[in-house]
Order: sequence, then C-alpha cells, then structure tokens
Amino acid sequence: MTVSIAQIAQRDRPRERLDRLGARALTDAELVALVLRSGAPGRNALEVAHDLLAEHGGLGSLGEKDLRHLAAMHAVGAAKASSLVAAFELGRRAAGAEPPPALRIRDAGDIVAAVRRSITDPAREESFVVVLNASHRLLRVELITKGTESRCLLDAKDVIATVLRSGGSAFALVHTHPSADASPSPEDLAVTRALADAAEVVGLEMVDHVILAGPKWSCVRS
Repeated sequence: MTVSIAQIAQRDRPRERLDRLGARALTDAELVALVLRSGAPGRNALEVAHDLLAEHGGLGSLGEKDLRHLAAMHAVGAAKASSLVAAFELGRRAAGAEPPPALRIRDAGDIVAAVRRSITDPAREESFVVVLNASHRLLRVELITKGTESRCLLDAKDVIATVLRSGGSAFALVHTHPSADASPSPEDLAVTRALADAAEVVGLEMVDHVILAGPKWSCVRS
C-alpha cells in the first residue's frame, strides 16, 4: 500500500528535513522528490524519485537525460521533466561558476556589516570571530559564545583556535551589548589585551574589537 507524503511523520518529510537539517543531509531521492513536487496516481513523489534513480542507475545518469526522454517516462510528464532538466543544468552551471571574490575588510564599519546578519538573539550578549586572510578578505564569521543580558564569558584560547582552524591569518572580535550602550567595559578592555597578546604569540593579526549595540558601535582596539 502506497503511503502519501502527508501520511509520513511531518519531521521526516523531505521539505521539513530540508528546513531542519539543510540540503546536504538529504538523500538523492529526497532532493529529486522536492524537484518533482508531486507524485503520480498510486505513488508519492519520494517513491517516484526512488524509481527514477533506480531505473537510471543513479543521479549522474539521470542528470544526463534530455527533456524528451524524461517527459516520456510514466509518472513524470512534461512539467516534472522540465523541472528536473532545469535543476540539473543549474547544478552544472553552479559547479563551473567562479566563486565571487571574498569581501575585503577595510575598517570597523565593514566588520559591523559582516556580522549584523549573524546576530541570533539581540536580547543576549553574543561574541563573534570575523576570520580574515592575510589580505583582510573575509573567510567566515563564527558565533563563539552566547551569554546573558549583561555578560558573555569569552576565552582567548577559543578565539585563537577558531581562527587557526579556519585557516585565517588575521581576525576581528565583535560582541553585542543588548543594553544599547556601546561603551567598552573594564572586562572588554581586559579581553582585548589578552587576545592581542595571544594573537601575537601565534603569529596572528588582531585587526579590531568592535562592540555592537543596536545601531551604535565602538572600537575597543583599532
């Protein structure tokens, strides 16, 4: 007896798994099912996807089929075939595309712009490491600690380890102040000194330490 997608536990459906876990966690069949969007009489989209992959010997072979071939297959048709061909072609183009140049960090304003989109909880202090290469181009922004409304414990070793693990040569530290006061506290000054000393020991460049408080920001070290 065929089980419809609606009868599958909600957290186990392809779309919900995509939302919860990300595309990399999905199987080939689940991704194909999402492109198909619907199944056929007596079979849900996931079953049709499994059948397509089995019949063609996997994703690579399926991706080489043209529109006419796929459209002629039972349970696929012209609309689903068009979606599949388009999806495979987008994948090929994305694989061959040149990645955009990484953002160049020139000043504290660039650091703030890079971090704002990563803030997850404005009501709590959060600390971020902005990892840069030797030319100060952005490699990644990583949340390293999340604290309370007024405090966020930070270990210099964690910051340095994050930068080294990410292949960085330089970095900036950013942390938020939910109080809307961007003034550095004595603890902020102490953390900055400790980080600058630790960075120098391992040959990293500490570019800045920025405090972000709503629309306001200030530099502890510039």
